[in-house]
Amino acid sequence: MFIAVTFGSRLITQEKLPYVDAFFSPICYHFIQAFVLCAVALIPIAGPRTLGATIALTTAWRLLQLATTYRLTKTASVESPDIETSDWVLGVILPAAVYVSFLTTGAFYLFGIAAAPALFAVSLLTLLLIALLRAWEVLLWIATKVD
Repeated sequence: MFIAVTFGSRLITQEKLPYVDAFFSPICYHFIQAFVLCAVALIPIAGPRTLGATIALTTAWRLLQLATTYRLTKTASVESPDIETSDWVLGVILPAAVYVSFLTTGAFYLFGIAAAPALFAVSLLTLLLIALLRAWEVLLWIATKVD
């Protein structure tokens, strides 16, 4: 991702700067969220309630940012023909589904439901897969725009 940003940095102009929040930032935030959740899950003294609360808080933070991503993607789709269905699916729809799954996971941990670890693993892996696919799409998009 950092290589893509480096090569594509000259594509980011002052008027396109807000779209960084829609297309570049969520990828980094997905990786950060996965890292934080894995780190908390590995803390020996953190119990299921701590993990459940962390899942709920990080997911609430990401849901708030998803509204901005939706708004900016909608604006970009009107202004540019580069916005495709995959941008909506990987940028808004699938993350929203994963966030619902994370909120369910957090509730499961808080209430001691046995399915929590399995749902946590599926949610984390799905979030990482979305981030990887989105990063790949951004890299391919930059490759088509850079001389």
